[in-house]
Amino acid sequence: MGKNIFKAVVAMFFIFGLFIFAVGCATIGSGSSSSNSGMQSSSGLSKMLKFDDVPIPAGFKLIDNESFTFQNDQMRVGLLKYAGMPDADRVVSFYKEQMPLYNWDLINVIEYGQRVMNFERSDQTCIVTIQPASTRTVISIAVAPKANTAMTEEKVQRYKELKTEKNT
Repeated sequence: MGKNIFKAVVAMFFIFGLFIFAVGCATIGSGSSSSNSGMQSSSGLSKMLKFDDVPIPAGFKLIDNESFTFQNDQMRVGLLKYAGMPDADRVVSFYKEQMPLYNWDLINVIEYGQRVMNFERSDQTCIVTIQPASTRTVISIAVAPKANTAMTEEKVQRYKELKTEKNT
């Protein structure tokens, strides 16, 4: 059981790295200096850092410089960090109560200092990490496709087509 959790976490971070690399390459190759006034840039990086289906407890504010999201018609992936004052145990209770209302299934909770909560849906995972500190609590929310649904051959082909269309 512990090895499966470890493999899932490693797979999620691998997927994050893959998408950061892909977005970085697409941005470097574009060479444009257009303004980013829209909701979403041409690379798919969201200007509105939020997931509509992952609730945030009252009293928490987004840490912009430590957060990112990427979404297109195939998938979404992101890591959002929030800081606030509520007690870590209250935050754990909040997510245990609220996430099922957004169709997330609780897989497990690991509590030792920081709290790690693993949720899933049929095609996505969400890891909520709650880090208590002396003056605040930090919540990290990582959302990504499940490893077995992340990059099928069909999705890889569609990604290449979209990248080619963008460059023409």
